[in-house]
Amino acid sequence: MFSRIFLSTIPSSIKIVSAVTLRNSKECFGLQSICCIPSTNLVTKYRTYSDHINPEEMIVDYEHVKKATSANNILIVDVREPDEIKEHGKIPNSINIPLGNVSTVLSTMSENEFKQIYNRSKPCEDTEIIFYCMIGKRSGMAQQNALNLGYKNVKNYLGSWTEWATKGN
Repeated sequence: MFSRIFLSTIPSSIKIVSAVTLRNSKECFGLQSICCIPSTNLVTKYRTYSDHINPEEMIVDYEHVKKATSANNILIVDVREPDEIKEHGKIPNSINIPLGNVSTVLSTMSENEFKQIYNRSKPCEDTEIIFYCMIGKRSGMAQQNALNLGYKNVKNYLGSWTEWATKGN
């Protein structure tokens, strides 16, 4: 038996994928090798986010970041590559975790290893974490990675290094 996959949305925040069994493979566009997969019951739910999250609360501006540089309870993370930081500079009291390492560091690195490498305590799920990069794009991806790992207070500094540097810091 073969199946054809249909994608439907029920309700608007949860996507459900279901498989409908066909009588024979010729019903699947008349070809056995295109779009036919073994029959299975596929149900996939995508993560839903609380309606209480305000997108504006997940973005911070220059003034917020400037204050955060002197706050020990806020972690500022630069997700650029080390060579970029050497060339351009960094925001004071920030740590460097390149984008490709963010998920691994936040999910599997031990508290002791994190403290040894970054000289800061590993953030807990409620710690405010501010991500930045050069222009705010990679930091947005890092923010999404952290949200997917269960961190609840992650922010994106959209102005990132470009804005910080133009403000004369």
